[in-house]
Amino acid sequence: MTPEEASAWLALADACLPPAKAISLWQAMGSANAILAGSPRDLASVGLTPAEQARLNAAARKDYSSELKSLQDLGVSLVTLADGDYPSNLRNLPDHPPVLFVRGKLEAQDARAVALVGTRNASPYGRSVAQSLARDLARNQVTIVSGLARGIDSCAHEGALEAGGRTIGVMACGIDVPYPRESQPLVRRIVEGSAGAVLSEFPPGHPPMPRNFAQRNRLISGLALGVVVVEAPEKSGALITANWAAEQDRQVFAVPGSINSLYSRGCHALIRDGAAVCTSAEDILQELDLPVVAPHEEPKKPSLTDEEGKLLSLLSLEQKNVEELIQTTSLPSAQVASALMVMELKGLVRRLPGNYFVRIR
Repeated sequence: MTPEEASAWLALADACLPPAKAISLWQAMGSANAILAGSPRDLASVGLTPAEQARLNAAARKDYSSELKSLQDLGVSLVTLADGDYPSNLRNLPDHPPVLFVRGKLEAQDARAVALVGTRNASPYGRSVAQSLARDLARNQVTIVSGLARGIDSCAHEGALEAGGRTIGVMACGIDVPYPRESQPLVRRIVEGSAGAVLSEFPPGHPPMPRNFAQRNRLISGLALGVVVVEAPEKSGALITANWAAEQDRQVFAVPGSINSLYSRGCHALIRDGAAVCTSAEDILQELDLPVVAPHEEPKKPSLTDEEGKLLSLLSLEQKNVEELIQTTSLPSAQVASALMVMELKGLVRRLPGNYFVRIR
């Protein structure tokens, strides 16, 4: 792509036109340069309002050389409607973005993608499920898509990376905006380790405004063959992603949780309304008619003492306080503390703040 072409596509993105209108302009005129040179009559023919025309004309007059240099320094490439490597799953949507800003690399195999989404305030249960589902799907050569947020999103990306698989993070701001800040180490691992890509449809410098997230969520679902809601309260951005998936004719999955958990109510509502129940990666692969490349194998459990076995039987993915374990087992507190420490070293349990424990496997 020449600098002139790149500037034209950057101007088109900067104008923030409704994607469907930008697509119609490109189909009618054949190039981004032709769109910027279009007459008011040409622009009006696809329904551009006077305000949208004004934004496009203002963008056409800007000099984008410094922005292009900054994107190049950041390792960002522009993937446009004219490119053969534009994601095939997205291209099928009526409102796919005309320009994607990409760090890392998109590959043809990313068409085999599943999105994992959920609450930022994830429970230990939700975190563990998201990571294990992503890990098992990645082992079966499925690309994991999510939104880079803390909680379920980050665990999904981490699970894919742990398996040596691919993952795509979709941003709700400009590709050069370090948001969310706590996810920047994760972003670097994805793009610098050639483990996938981070992308955005928003122009550089665009802040993460609240209205961006619903728009971003349609890309998370659009990039995937199906969307798995791992853990979500009744009002959650993850449910917006599920709604987008249903509109885009993607399969919606939901992970069941405790009936007492506020963070599973959204999932249970989805199941009630017809979402497929997801309890394993195999559920997803089977529903999407994807081959099982690496069947799930239960890891070999280390030998346990009687005390460790008793404690492990009482633990699950729902956290329990050490005092509750002492009371239930009637074991001395020092013995319980010692056994839990050994089990943590064996990779069987995880200690949480407040002296709570959860079972890992």
